[in-house]
Amino acid sequence: MKPRKIAILGGPGTGKTTLCKQLDVDYSMAGYVSDVCLEFARSYIAWYGVPTSIFEQFLLYEGQKRREEELNYCDIIFCDNATILNYVYGLLSCDFKNPKEVYALMKLYEWAMRDLPEYDIFYVPREFTAQSDGIRYQDTDFAIVIDNKIKSFLDIMNVPYTVVTGDLPTRVRIVKEKIGFVPKRRRCPEIHEALTGEQCAVAADVTVQLLGRDAEGTGEGQPAR
Repeated sequence: MKPRKIAILGGPGTGKTTLCKQLDVDYSMAGYVSDVCLEFARSYIAWYGVPTSIFEQFLLYEGQKRREEELNYCDIIFCDNATILNYVYGLLSCDFKNPKEVYALMKLYEWAMRDLPEYDIFYVPREFTAQSDGIRYQDTDFAIVIDNKIKSFLDIMNVPYTVVTGDLPTRVRIVKEKIGFVPKRRRCPEIHEALTGEQCAVAADVTVQLLGRDAEGTGEGQPAR
């Protein structure tokens, strides 16, 4: 069974990765097999520099797809990017006078439509100025252009999505309410609740027996090692 994919979308520097990581912590602690699928494009830029051609979007698509597939063992994965966005970034770099590039864009669109049903989509609008991190290359103005392109794509294609705003706890709550959050791991009363008198006596007896064995093995009065 394939994992449920939660795609947290938005322009650079909107807090997508922070939200994904917090959701992963919460769901993991609740007993889910979860993980974060980080944006492959960041690694690509660190290795090879900023993509300048629409044809590089195919490399970015393949890298993102592979990262998602490596997490197929999970119940749920939180993605701070999605393969459908390679079409959006393709729009920004396509030379529409070049038939090859237009064909490449149409292919990216085809793949985006194929992958779209795999995701539960959440959109994070820009609520603060993007900060440079040494990898991200977009300035605030270009980041806003990307924001608008992503939202326009979702709206034009009638993609169902949920807008996520507010501070981190509020964003986490919005996502949980939408996708559901039922803890699988429950508290064990024998461990977490106060022991009864009888349980205390049993625990004391076991402790004495264990200490006695340690003393026999290490010499009277010598601590066990």
